[in-house]
Amino acid sequence: MQAGSEGMAVGALGERLGLPGATLSNHLNVLRAAGLVRDSREGRMIRCRADYARMDALLAYLTENCCAGDASACAPAVVCAPTPRGKSR
Repeated sequence: MQAGSEGMAVGALGERLGLPGATLSNHLNVLRAAGLVRDSREGRMIRCRADYARMDALLAYLTENCCAGDASACAPAVVCAPTPRGKSR
């Protein structure tokens, strides 16, 4: 999401999140299956991009069906940034 419409190379994403390749691959496969992430091959590199339209549709559905139409009820209490691996908050 934070990479914007340009997306991010899978390797760079793994480094930034501090995730092992297999774990990252698992997470990305789930997001791809849900249609929330799409990727493209650029030579030997795979670049992942968030599908903002699909995410907006999901948020709209959840707000309408899970929050009784009150978006403030669904607002997160705290917004957290990813923590580097091995460090606690």
